[in-house]
Amino acid sequence: MKKYVFAGLALGACLASPTFALEHEVVIDHEDGPIAADYKGSVTIETTQVGTAGPAGRPNTLRCNWTATLNVDRIAKVGETLRSRRTLTSDDVVSGSRPGWCETHAKAIDRLVDSRRDNIRTAMLALIDQDRAELLAEAEGAQNSRRGV
Repeated sequence: MKKYVFAGLALGACLASPTFALEHEVVIDHEDGPIAADYKGSVTIETTQVGTAGPAGRPNTLRCNWTATLNVDRIAKVGETLRSRRTLTSDDVVSGSRPGWCETHAKAIDRLVDSRRDNIRTAMLALIDQDRAELLAEAEGAQNSRRGV
């Protein structure tokens, strides 16, 4: 029986399934021309199996802990002079726990994450807002390097 529990733990720790994709576009005014940035996000769900299966007649302590991570890829360009790429990540955007084996709850967890789409979208917009300063700094750096400053 222990063999199955450890196999479940290993499988649950490695299991990650993307659920849906998000997209957003931003245009920032700049001296060299507008900065157009395209953001594409994806959510990855990681599960971890915890607890043990109880012997006959005894309760088990099996639980499936899950965490959704948001990854956002940004591609930006300023006219024809600057092309920039960056990946932003936010761990534990949403998380939870379900009783039992992770394998039996995969679809239910996907539905839970999908139902919290607004929270994930809010987290994505927060990452995009934080990226604005970095994007402007990259544009300024490219502008200064062209000037020889």
